Amino acid sequence: MFEVFSSDKCKNMDKEAIEELGIPGIILMENAAIGIFDNIKDKGSSFLILCGKGNNGGDALALSRHLIIAGKNVKVYIISKDEEYSDDFKVNFNILKGLVKKEDIVFIRSEDDINDVMVNDLENYDITVDGIFGVGLNKELTGMFKKTIKYVNEYAKCIVAIDIPSGLDCNLGIERGISVRADYTYTFEVIKKGFLNYQAIGCVGDVRVLKIGIPEHIKQSNSDGFYILEKNEYKQLVPKRKVYGHKGSYGRAVIAAGRKGFTGAAFITTECTVRAGSGLTTLICNEDVQEELSNKLIESMTITWEDERLIELIKNANSIAFGPGIGTSDREASLLEKVIDNSSCPIVIDADGITLLARKKALLKKLKGRAVITPHPGEMARFLDMGIEQIEENRSSIAKEVAKRYGITVLLKGYNTVISDGEDIYINPTGNSKMASGGMGDALTGIINAFISQGIGLKESALLGAYIHGYIPDKLSDQVYIVNARDIINELPKQINNIISE
Repeated sequence: MFEVFSSDKCKNMDKEAIEELGIPGIILMENAAIGIFDNIKDKGSSFLILCGKGNNGGDALALSRHLIIAGKNVKVYIISKDEEYSDDFKVNFNILKGLVKKEDIVFIRSEDDINDVMVNDLENYDITVDGIFGVGLNKELTGMFKKTIKYVNEYAKCIVAIDIPSGLDCNLGIERGISVRADYTYTFEVIKKGFLNYQAIGCVGDVRVLKIGIPEHIKQSNSDGFYILEKNEYKQLVPKRKVYGHKGSYGRAVIAAGRKGFTGAAFITTECTVRAGSGLTTLICNEDVQEELSNKLIESMTITWEDERLIELIKNANSIAFGPGIGTSDREASLLEKVIDNSSCPIVIDADGITLLARKKALLKKLKGRAVITPHPGEMARFLDMGIEQIEENRSSIAKEVAKRYGITVLLKGYNTVISDGEDIYINPTGNSKMASGGMGDALTGIINAFISQGIGLKESALLGAYIHGYIPDKLSDQVYIVNARDIINELPKQINNIISE
């Protein structure tokens, strides 16, 4: 499990490790340098190292030493207007001066020092390492710093950022005037909050988290309950199929979805519920589309809203998914209320169901502790009567606040899907733009519904559902131009099994 920290939390974590436990900062710096060295030593034979005057620059100097000892060609640029270096920077700088020729350390003190020599170095060294600024940057970059980063982005062959790309705001994920656009970012101990912003995607590149010796209890004492789970943790969430299991062992799942013109939403949700392992699956749909859907859904049952078995079905359900393609008229509002009033099981509410909830939030009192809502940003904006931009700028905090306010689990869809139960926040690590097509949200609703029916908790079902929903497109993306909902349906049993066996 990876923690997600703000800049203040990162600095406090380091401070506690140094001051309370007595771990010297120079040791943490050395561990950071060794970690990056192990990851980049085979990426090239020549390394151009760019250092600021603080501890991020000290990390870069320590890394330079390891590269030199390994026989690499190393040149160092120190980019600082003055010599007010941090103490740990000075230690590594003094060591480095004894290892390299004088001409292999270049000082950049103003824009005038940035010339064709730097451009030539950037063009010719295999790897450029960015150690100019760390997580504490909170101002716009100008002058020689802005010019240096502009040249790095324009001329460097391959860029490695230490902890965070210089110029990227650690908390907001925005460029402070300009940011290094790294190919690789080796960040320490935790994911930085800003990395999760859409705008940071082009700056951070391939992010790797390195351990540098911070004890777990120090991280926990600074935790905001903001996490990214690892592959093995998702594996543990997948419900196991028992040797003696039968269809009744894996739950009764119900779907309320579909109307004329929107049969696809009902079909996809129901098929994904079946294919993700629900034991018995029943679709409740509008009477004018039942025949059409019952001919397609060969492994599930269908009934209409007028069926006399309706209330009994709802009462006996282990999980219910409500909303995809169902409509938003007064009739559907009454149907939602009927489902809520006559059920005791968890309910996954999506699409039109969220629109109906937004109109009658009093229903949420009856759903406390037993609902998952799965809005995209537009649906969340309507639910909260806010602008979409406000939602996008505060995705994690809004998801947590809504979950806490109503006592439900919220899954806010999009890049870096956010899941929250009101206590903790999780970011889903899977998925890509090839899955941006109609019906994908319906597929996710069905998968979550299936896991809840099998006895998995609401938060855990949302986490696992989002992970698998993105895992399949990640697996297929090298083979296909686009991933559709039908691909999710077809691949679900195989890819869930792959997760278990990997």
